[in-house]
Amino acid sequence: MELTSNNRATIRAMCDGRRRPGETAGALVRGDTVGGLACFLHTPTAIGMTDKTGRVTTEGGMGPRRRWSAGAAAGPTALAAVFLVVFTPVITGMVGTWWRVDNASHGFAIPLIAGYLAWRRRAEVRTLARPWAWGLAVVAFGLLLYPMGVFAGIGFVPELSLVVALGGFMLHFWGPSASRRLAFPYAFLFFMVPWPDTLVEFVSFPMQLFSAKFATMAAGLAGADITRDGVDIHMAGQTFSVGAPCSGMKYAVALTSLAALIAYLAEGSVWKRWVVAVAGPPLALMGNVGRILCVLAIAAIAGPEAATGFFHGFSGVLVFLIAVAGLLIVSWALDLRLDPWREPAAVGRQGLVGRPRGGSGDGTGSGCGWGGVRGSTYLMPIFLVLLAGGLVLPCRGLEASPAFTPDLSRVPLVLQDWQGTERGTLDGDSLEMLDPDAYLLREYTRSDGYPVDLSILFGYRKTTFHSPGFCLLGGGWNILQKSRRSLQLGTGDGEVLANEFLLQRGGEERTVLYWYMSHGATTPSFMQFRYHLLRNRVLRRPTWGALIRVSAPIAGSQEEAAQASEDLLREIHPDLREALKI
Repeated sequence: MELTSNNRATIRAMCDGRRRPGETAGALVRGDTVGGLACFLHTPTAIGMTDKTGRVTTEGGMGPRRRWSAGAAAGPTALAAVFLVVFTPVITGMVGTWWRVDNASHGFAIPLIAGYLAWRRRAEVRTLARPWAWGLAVVAFGLLLYPMGVFAGIGFVPELSLVVALGGFMLHFWGPSASRRLAFPYAFLFFMVPWPDTLVEFVSFPMQLFSAKFATMAAGLAGADITRDGVDIHMAGQTFSVGAPCSGMKYAVALTSLAALIAYLAEGSVWKRWVVAVAGPPLALMGNVGRILCVLAIAAIAGPEAATGFFHGFSGVLVFLIAVAGLLIVSWALDLRLDPWREPAAVGRQGLVGRPRGGSGDGTGSGCGWGGVRGSTYLMPIFLVLLAGGLVLPCRGLEASPAFTPDLSRVPLVLQDWQGTERGTLDGDSLEMLDPDAYLLREYTRSDGYPVDLSILFGYRKTTFHSPGFCLLGGGWNILQKSRRSLQLGTGDGEVLANEFLLQRGGEERTVLYWYMSHGATTPSFMQFRYHLLRNRVLRRPTWGALIRVSAPIAGSQEEAAQASEDLLREIHPDLREALKI
């Protein structure tokens, strides 16, 4: 159908918000100005015309003339500037984590990929965009997380706040319909948020054990003379430790995000795409086991120096590339078609023709400008961002600082029935990882020669504390039994509830008792201990924590070993309370 000069003049007039005299409603149907930031995305509003049969069509349609002015740009520019200023500490901190921490290094690529995925949906967003006032509730919730995370000292919450607030802005300016088209690109942004330390520790250590166990099994089946104690592998007189960097965690996180991306871009059955989406972590584990096997093979052929040198680092890159190839092979085996450069089909406009979206339905809306969004639409988001920034400043000023460092040497070496000796210091790796403000490592020997080990960790940082079960498993101990034991310590705390482990390594058995202390609380639960630390921080109380652990060999029965440990604790407990200023 060709446009006459009269039709073109009519369209121009309507794009400018005017009606030509004598115009008939059936001759031209105009979709109103799209709300949100649609015109900022070059949104052409659908213009339909009737063909000879009376059917509405968009063939030859034109978008309204986009009018841009400095005043129209002031709203989004001000919002972007305020948002960047307020969240600059979060963004720079997150980028620093990407740079320093291997497990988070994939974060550099996530915003770029998410931006490209959103750009592929631009045609649908243009068509469906419509402001939604309730999006401000999501914005407010996301921004509220920011000062709460800073005040509580929970590292990943401000980064989470950034992503949640962006989702709220998306809903506010573009509405639910358009936001649904951007659901995956937006959700993909969560992969850029670094994992909290507790979650990394909880996930990475089982991966260390898994990798060490299956690499040892595979090497043994190949005929190697190899043994394993926890994460330590012994072969040809050498010991290889599968540490946290060798757990495969960084491959698992990166491959999980990549698997989700491939599943999203692929064309095929939903269940096949889900198979690809969940294939990332297993492939990472398998690749890490293969990497350890290669290191062991190189050590057996060329010596441990060759295995732990250049090849150790290069093998990680090689294994990651092999795992990526494995993802692509899985996609190919499932007959999934993958074309990341193909733009998805846009939403048909015929169903939207004539539906008012933003502005008034009579063509007298606020004009195209920035998608028909009035300047006042930006006032509330800007106010919320400024409010969050204003709350963050005093919260940063309230960050806890060490009130005191206990002198644990005040815990006596010589007791009524016990003689203590120092057990040295923490090794370099443990000292760097835990970073305690104070610690004590001793061995006490009872008058009858029975030994009991005592360990105390004290600190103000969350990284100082963890569940001893991880260290015990890493040291090659098998936990045969877990229980709780009530300790009668007398003065002060009276009864203390502690964890009790029965351990075995080879022919040796030991019992371990441990619990956590914080200001005003003593608990055997690690999660309750973390809660008490958070509560003390919020209530402006001392935020120190301590882990007390005793261990004794089982010469007769488990009960005798546990009773000897309790006897030692009963004697040192008054001095320990004094050192901790309880």
